[in-house]
Amino acid sequence: MMTFRRAKILPLTIALTVTASLNLTGCSSMQDAVAASPTVSSVWGVGEMPIEDLNSLYANEESQWMDVNGMRIHYRDEGNPNGQPIVLIHGILSSLHTWDDWNKSLAADYRIISLDVPGFGLTGGPENPDDFSEDLLHDSFAQFINQLQLENFILAGNSLGGYISAHYAANNPDNVKKLILIDPAGAPQDLPFILSLASMPGINSLAANVFPPFIVAMGVKDVYGDQERITKANMDRYIHLSLRPGAKQAYANTIAMLDEKNSKQQPLNFATITAPTLLMWGEKDIWVPPELSELWLVNISGSTLITYPDAGHVPMEEIPDKTLQDALDFIDLK
Repeated sequence: MMTFRRAKILPLTIALTVTASLNLTGCSSMQDAVAASPTVSSVWGVGEMPIEDLNSLYANEESQWMDVNGMRIHYRDEGNPNGQPIVLIHGILSSLHTWDDWNKSLAADYRIISLDVPGFGLTGGPENPDDFSEDLLHDSFAQFINQLQLENFILAGNSLGGYISAHYAANNPDNVKKLILIDPAGAPQDLPFILSLASMPGINSLAANVFPPFIVAMGVKDVYGDQERITKANMDRYIHLSLRPGAKQAYANTIAMLDEKNSKQQPLNFATITAPTLLMWGEKDIWVPPELSELWLVNISGSTLITYPDAGHVPMEEIPDKTLQDALDFIDLK
């Protein structure tokens, strides 16, 4: 009976939700989408941008690709080749570019390795969308590290990337020198509004084919504690990369994966982490509320927490100078 009713009301539900969402945010998110989208069809989440165009915009001379689990992972290995390696993992709907401001200051002393997580950025997802899973994310990252033959490195992750980082550190305790988790996902919680909408049965299937950029723009505004800090370049990048071929399916799969994980209400299980761990959290984070930091502090022995009153879910983008200085102070601690 539920399936029958949901099928009948789905178009109305989508229309009402979209209308309400646009009313809540004014028309600014749609204006951002129109400004960044190359075609009329892409404004409505139907069209795509050719991968060649995206590569020309968002790959650079440092870009490399690695074959892992049938995917071509886009990554950068830059900075000081003889410096201490530091690996940076971005969050959901994002890309390695989220670390650009950190990279500028780290380049002189550190070997900086960042990657586009499978499903995001220029990487893309598996050829068969049904192969996308949490295990695929963890295994792909472990293989990535193995192919680079990295040992004793510093690992930092934000949001979904924080969860991947914590999982890796828990299962490879001898390989991670220090761990930095920035607003990490993974603790049981309700999905934020935009992701919970996209996780609904029926809508999730639709999102795999139609994921309007104005939804992405709304998401970017959600994750910033201060929307005035959003640059046009950053907003355009989020929107453009959501138009990569296969991105809609990958986004829908990731959201469904997170929804399923949260529905199980499984507690954190990272007690085997031995690396000194710093938690960094924006106090205005409405995607992964700062109250969840207490669960992480309890679960990871000896971990410490720094919070940022005026930042949201991506403080390394919003306040890069302050967050990087705190990260470096932590790294320098003996």
